[in-house]
Amino acid sequence: MQILNFCDDAALQDHNHPKPQVLISLLRVPVYCHQSPFLISLQPHSMCTCEDLWVECRFLEILSFVQSCITNHSVSQSLCFPSLSQRVLVELECCNKLVVLKRSKHHTSLWLKTFQPGFLQSWFSIYEQTTLHLKLLYIFFVCLFFIYSNCFCLQQATHCRSMIPCQDSPSVKHTYYAQVSVPKELVALMSALHDGQVPDPSDSSRVIYRFRQPVSVTSSSLTESWEIGPRSRVWSEKENVDEAAFEFSETETMLKTAESLAGPYVWGQYDLLVMPPSFPYGGMENPCLTFVTPTVLAGDKSLAGVIAHEISHSWTGNLVTNRNWEHFWLNEGHTVYIERMIARCMESEHLRQFKGIGGWKELQESFGANNVLTNLVPNLHEVDTDEAFSSVPYEKGFALLYHLEELLGGPEVFMGFVKSYIQLFAYGTVTTEEWKNYLFTYFKDKVDILNKVDWNAWMHTPGMAPVKPKYDTTMADACTALCQRWVKAKEEDLASFTEEDVKKLNSPQLIEFMALLLQEEPLPLSHVKKMQEVYQLNSVKNAEVRFRWLRICVRAHWEEAVPLALKMATEQGRMKFTRPLFKEVYNFSKYSDKALNTFKENRGALHPVTAMLVAKDLKING
Repeated sequence: MQILNFCDDAALQDHNHPKPQVLISLLRVPVYCHQSPFLISLQPHSMCTCEDLWVECRFLEILSFVQSCITNHSVSQSLCFPSLSQRVLVELECCNKLVVLKRSKHHTSLWLKTFQPGFLQSWFSIYEQTTLHLKLLYIFFVCLFFIYSNCFCLQQATHCRSMIPCQDSPSVKHTYYAQVSVPKELVALMSALHDGQVPDPSDSSRVIYRFRQPVSVTSSSLTESWEIGPRSRVWSEKENVDEAAFEFSETETMLKTAESLAGPYVWGQYDLLVMPPSFPYGGMENPCLTFVTPTVLAGDKSLAGVIAHEISHSWTGNLVTNRNWEHFWLNEGHTVYIERMIARCMESEHLRQFKGIGGWKELQESFGANNVLTNLVPNLHEVDTDEAFSSVPYEKGFALLYHLEELLGGPEVFMGFVKSYIQLFAYGTVTTEEWKNYLFTYFKDKVDILNKVDWNAWMHTPGMAPVKPKYDTTMADACTALCQRWVKAKEEDLASFTEEDVKKLNSPQLIEFMALLLQEEPLPLSHVKKMQEVYQLNSVKNAEVRFRWLRICVRAHWEEAVPLALKMATEQGRMKFTRPLFKEVYNFSKYSDKALNTFKENRGALHPVTAMLVAKDLKING
């Protein structure tokens, strides 16, 4: 075995060089695999002619390895691959390591042990704090080659190497087969097709779950269940499963709508897993198994649009994947576009336009106008991909696609291009330049129009998109009118507001009303108290409404709202909510220390990525 030191950007390897396609077999995994060794098997594809298998590692200790299924090679000293920010077992200079294993006729097996919970195994240390009743009810086991797998096993964008040696780049796709041994009281789920389960012959108290993923996926991709469609189940803790089944009952309709737009769904099963509250994202598009935050359980299906987004990733993100993270907008921009086309088909064009307006407002809040991370294609050299995450690839990407739609003939015409693009690049990866070249090829009769697009301004210039989309404001007008009433109201006008004001609005409009208020100067405290009196917003279950409402209250320096804001910031861990809420309280100078202390007390219950970014927001070092 040869160890090479590298410390490159997101992926250490030069993935342009030939490399083997790898099948992973996780033969046996203890519940706490950072405490016990486990075995994986790396098998080069039969068509591969490479002499070496190159894989990346971090937070891993290789105890021994076997080549050709014959010879057991004990490592002279255990090979440890630590991060500079973590305790190390063997002093090494680099935060990442590249391992080169000599190719054998059969496969290479490695006994591994992870020695730091790190970003990947964070469920081990915090799971009991994040389930509904502070106990381990089910195991989320998603530790192999999944597309952008997060869970508590956060692998997007560069964390899969912390779980197993792998080629940790979206440019490399793999199939895999896995067997997972867990105690009988636990359930193992993977972003793969379930391939049966059998008693563990070596331990009668355990059961082995088998999984196969026949479609190649990348490295960055676990109860009670309820059938919600012919190819879908929702998995959740028992306390949530009924509610989740109701909330996501339109999943099959969304799938069929997406198929009518983008082509056949190739993954077979489409299940949903409702995560513990500390899950840091709204959803995560693992093949066959979408992870979703419990904060979308609004009780009225009003936030189920998150599922349309994750379903859309089955085509753009999972089937067609960005070559590297600088081209992330190809995943997210197209996914938002398809998501909103689903809304158009299932609801109305007015709703699609309305969602576009809301997305544009989110884009305005991303970083600063001159921040290079607002480039649609940013330079991520020496940039932590976790810190680069924002709405830019989503909403600036959508804005470009919507602009092209307007130029090239409307939604039906442009959706035809998107479907053709998916068919051309299916099962592979793509760059912005390749996407653009195909755009010009597909619209060969409209090249003169495309040549007028300022591509450099769209792709490589920071700030807002160079062209503001012209959205229909039919659904937004009522939100704008109510917002302006509150902004312009004097003390003597407050009696004119009644509960009927918001009864006229649906949930998306109520969210937009709140978002508009956040773009204005903080309301006087008297106005905010009156708003609570007539609208009873403290009792609203919808997390998107509650999140914005609490920010409005804290900005108005309503002290009674501070504990409510901190409660929401800590009772769930979705970064979209947790980070801004902590920042709002921190910026209320009287309660800055309260924000800091609350974060420090609850840090262990947050996902490590969330905790890292909140610490930066609150200017906490270390």
